[in-house]
Amino acid sequence: MNNVIPIVKYNNAYNDKSLIYKDNKNKSGIYRWNNLISGKSYIGSGVDLSRRLRFYYSMNGLKRVLNKESSLIYKAILKYGYSNFSLDIIEYCSSDVVIIREQYYIDLLSPEYNILKTAGSRLGKKHNLETKKAISITSRGRKILNNKNFKINNNNFSSKFVTYNTKIKLSLRSQGIKVKIFDKSNNFISEFPNIKSAAKYLGVHYNTISKIFNTGISYDEFIYKFEIKDIRILIYDCNRKLIEILKNAKETSKVYNIPRSTLSSYIKSGKLYKNKFFFRLNSEKKLLLYY
Repeated sequence: MNNVIPIVKYNNAYNDKSLIYKDNKNKSGIYRWNNLISGKSYIGSGVDLSRRLRFYYSMNGLKRVLNKESSLIYKAILKYGYSNFSLDIIEYCSSDVVIIREQYYIDLLSPEYNILKTAGSRLGKKHNLETKKAISITSRGRKILNNKNFKINNNNFSSKFVTYNTKIKLSLRSQGIKVKIFDKSNNFISEFPNIKSAAKYLGVHYNTISKIFNTGISYDEFIYKFEIKDIRILIYDCNRKLIEILKNAKETSKVYNIPRSTLSSYIKSGKLYKNKFFFRLNSEKKLLLYY
C-alpha cells in the first residue's frame, strides 16, 4: 500500500480501544484509520491524541456531526464498525508542527476518506487560500475552558467574571458582537464585525461560533475574543425623562416610525426629534470575552 511504517499499530480498533486511550494520553501526533474491508484510509492529527481519538468512539457524537456536515470516515466507522478498522500512529511530534506533518502524510498517502486535502480544514467545508494559511499556523485539538465563568477585560470596568446566564440577559444580537481570532501563540489572524461573518470565513456553521460564545468551549486551538457592544437605544421625552429602552436601532425605528438614517443622525446630534423624543445609545462601553 505504501512504505510508511507506523510507530504503533493497533490491528483491531474495537479490541484495542482501552490501549489506544492509555498509550496516547498527552501525546501529539499523526494517526491513520484503515478500513480492513475496503482498504481505504483516513489521516488525522491531534494535540492530545487520546482525547482526539476518544471522539471517534462516540457513536452519538459522530451522528451529530453527520447531521450537519459531511465526513466519509465517520460514515465508514458507523457502517463497518470498529472491529473492521485498524489504527496506526504514524508519528509522534510536537504540538506546534502537527498540522505540517499531517499535511505531509496527506500529500504522500492520498487517503481516500479525507474529503479535503488541506490539513486542519473543517469537515466537508471549502476554504479560500487566506483561510488555509491562517488555519495552517495552528494545530488541531480541543481546548476546553471553564464553561461556568468567563473573564472580562475592559478599560472602563474592573476585571471580574460574568456567567453564561449574565450573557443571555444582555439580550444582544450577533450584530453587536465583534469577533477577533488569534492563533494559540496569540498572533492576530483576522477580525470580523459579527459572528455570521466569522463563521463564513472559517467555513463553519453560524451555530459553531455562536456556541463558543455561549459556552466558552472551543473545538480547535484558535483563541476567540468577543467584543460585545451594547446596542440598546434609550428613549427620553422632551423633559429628558427616560421612557423606555429598546434592544436595537431596528426596533426603535419600527416603534417610533423613524428611518434608520434619521435615527442615527439624531443619536449623534443629541437633538430633540419632532419636539417629542431624545434618542441615545445605552452605552459605548465594550466587554471583551476571551476564549
